[in-house]
Amino acid sequence: MSRKALLIYNPSAGTALAPELWLGRVIHRLNSSIVDQTVVIATTATMTSDYLLGELTQQTELLIAAGGDGTVRMALEAAARSEFDPAVGIIPVGTGNQLARNLGIYDDNLISIDPLEKPIKALLRGDRLRMDLGIMNGHYFAVAAGAGPMSDAIVTPEQTDKMNWKMLAYASSLVQTLTRAPVLFNIVADGESLKVAASGLFVTNIADFGVGSLSETAKLNDGLLDLCILAPEEFQDYLEQGFAFAGAFFGEEAPYYIKKVRSIDVSVLPVSRRQSVVETTWRKMKGAFGVHEKPPLTVHDEVTAMIDGDACGTTPMHIEVAPGAVTILALPGRRVGNSQTDRSRAR
Repeated sequence: MSRKALLIYNPSAGTALAPELWLGRVIHRLNSSIVDQTVVIATTATMTSDYLLGELTQQTELLIAAGGDGTVRMALEAAARSEFDPAVGIIPVGTGNQLARNLGIYDDNLISIDPLEKPIKALLRGDRLRMDLGIMNGHYFAVAAGAGPMSDAIVTPEQTDKMNWKMLAYASSLVQTLTRAPVLFNIVADGESLKVAASGLFVTNIADFGVGSLSETAKLNDGLLDLCILAPEEFQDYLEQGFAFAGAFFGEEAPYYIKKVRSIDVSVLPVSRRQSVVETTWRKMKGAFGVHEKPPLTVHDEVTAMIDGDACGTTPMHIEVAPGAVTILALPGRRVGNSQTDRSRAR
């Protein structure tokens, strides 16, 4: 039986590494080592996992996603839904590459002689890891689902900004969220209810976000997701939580709420929003100079839902973990999560 690999790549991925610089090399290495044939498909803006499902067959032993987090998410969703359960490999040529970071096959070393060395090694000789995924309103995700102003900062950057500024494009958007008021969320996590005004609500499966850690306790294969609620009250809290997300934790613990969950429901309470601390301070400053404005009255009844860096509908959000949903290829011998990787090699 012929062994096949299906390689999907995003021709518009936010990297300077154009497909013509790596695609032929990867295909040659695959066909001369572990498969008999590699089928290559360029993604489009309208492509979904349904299309990939139709391309997967019993002979497809390996599904490779070359691109950013959106491309990887689509491949993982197709693999999780497929009856053939192919292993998924990643060639990280996007902007964030968060899952690849956590698998140890990507870093931001600007002096790296060969940025494809680690990804190709994982494809050819990698260990197979059974990995959890999250599901938000029927859509699978590998990195995080989110809502609120800080979540919107991940969706906001344009493709050109991501190509030019890489991860700095997200940091700039994050700073702009300081002027936006928190959203009042109604949260039900594993049966426990909570109402909280939050600037960012994230449900994550990974620890390293490239610009810092959102939750240091997150594991790829523990059968749980991490609920992170960023709910600042004072201006200093905005600074600490913003820089904790874009840099490092302050002190031994994150300055926000983290809870391990299996399922969570998130909705927005339709009440008039209060001003953010930054807005209030700015209006007071203008008032001191004789400029008096009536604060705008905004009623939230829904906000944008985000998964793996892309907008995906709106709240309400039902999120649950899918334990061991897919097989992912990691570097040989790398310990990921809280258990050893499956030592079976990619064929």
